[in-house]
Amino acid sequence: MRKSALTVLLCLMFCAPFVLLSLSYGAAPSELPVLRVWIGHTALVASKSLFMVFRVPVMNLISGLMAAVMLSRASVFENIERRTSYSNMFSTVLFTAALKSDFEGLEFYATVSPALQPYQSWIGFGTLLCVVIGLGLAIIRGRKAPIPWPEMQLTMRDKILLPGLFALYVAIVIASLSGAHRA
Repeated sequence: MRKSALTVLLCLMFCAPFVLLSLSYGAAPSELPVLRVWIGHTALVASKSLFMVFRVPVMNLISGLMAAVMLSRASVFENIERRTSYSNMFSTVLFTAALKSDFEGLEFYATVSPALQPYQSWIGFGTLLCVVIGLGLAIIRGRKAPIPWPEMQLTMRDKILLPGLFALYVAIVIASLSGAHRA
């Protein structure tokens, strides 16, 4: 698949949950899950707000952006086998983040869609399976570029961007948990 087609596909995959959540926002319940202990079992909930509804796809987008930043550094590997393995690992992580976001968007949409409601727990299981398989594949596909990466030298932009994105992710988690209460 060409790089531009793959980029368009990933953009669509990351945008789809925002569309699904926008369509279902009005009909969403007044209390939303914040933390689940198992598929379908909610431990913490919070009042519905724009932040609480859109935080998960934003967090997935942040994960995807971090993977894309790391993927953009593949060219520093002179050894073609290490470069390919490194690239395969982070492209798998990027695709996994996008697919996870789609599953979670569908799972949220299923709460308000009578057609999808019977499958909500299966969609949740699909989310979990997507993450487990995706991370497993990333490890397998990246095995020929084990850490440490002595050839890796991040640009100043990347040295600022990666910790900034990580801090934003952590801030969203903290804000989510601070507004939550037991289910």
